[in-house]
Amino acid sequence: MATWSETNPVNLLTFDVEEWYHANYEGMNQSAYAGRPTRLEALVGRLLDLCARHKVKSTFFVLGCVAEAKPSIVRAIHTAGHEVASHGYGHQIVHSMMPDQFRTDLKHSCDILESITGAKILAYRAPSFSVTSDTLRWFYDALEEAGILCSSSIFPGRTFLYGIPGFPEEVHYPVVYGRRVGVLEIPMPRVRAFGRDLGLYVRLFPAWFLRRRVQRDNRLGRVVTFYVHPREIDLQQPRLRLRWPVSLIHYWGIAGCEHKLDALLTSLPGRFGRVCDLLPRTPEVPARA
Repeated sequence: MATWSETNPVNLLTFDVEEWYHANYEGMNQSAYAGRPTRLEALVGRLLDLCARHKVKSTFFVLGCVAEAKPSIVRAIHTAGHEVASHGYGHQIVHSMMPDQFRTDLKHSCDILESITGAKILAYRAPSFSVTSDTLRWFYDALEEAGILCSSSIFPGRTFLYGIPGFPEEVHYPVVYGRRVGVLEIPMPRVRAFGRDLGLYVRLFPAWFLRRRVQRDNRLGRVVTFYVHPREIDLQQPRLRLRWPVSLIHYWGIAGCEHKLDALLTSLPGRFGRVCDLLPRTPEVPARA
């Protein structure tokens, strides 16, 4: 198992497993799209094939409602040796929930995933990176209570949708109100361009830029995390009714995303692992009864 250290960084290729309509833009009603045709099984299959070709083990953050409706997806991910992690139950933004609501949502999602895989869920990612500075105190408390050891939930900047400006950008155990929490936080990489903060999106930047970012950060002992949704490799997906420029942001670069993933993994062999590989030691913990 690869273990994170400043001299031997493990980069992460992660996937958020959700339907094409799971988004949290202002004024959007996800339920209006539920029940429409989906190719999620086939798309996840393509991502699994991509990982297999490059002998990469990844972390798949799966929505509980998706796992509940399509458990075969979770079984395929787990059987292939990838890490199954929680993305919450219904893609509800964290800062819209009260602490008890979040705890219920988290437990519900983990219970579903653990019942399918038989393995303890160790990692969590907030939908739309929707943790704010106001939710930090109870957010990490809730993760610890659920036995979560890793989180990849915070963008250390500010976009129109999410982010906490000034949050540390390195992999670390956050100190919240004077207490060092027991959850390893893996912030998303930030790119500063044209006076704005951007995430290091695979579909947004050219492959050479992504490769150089990995090489540069690794020389500095930093972990680089990429995340991709199945919809980002699907040219035939149904389209959401979104205003410009949100529509441009949501769909930009999907035509080349899968090819860039393939090129990135080809050029950086053996440089990617699972979220749980960043832990000093991954415990073998049985799932809750």
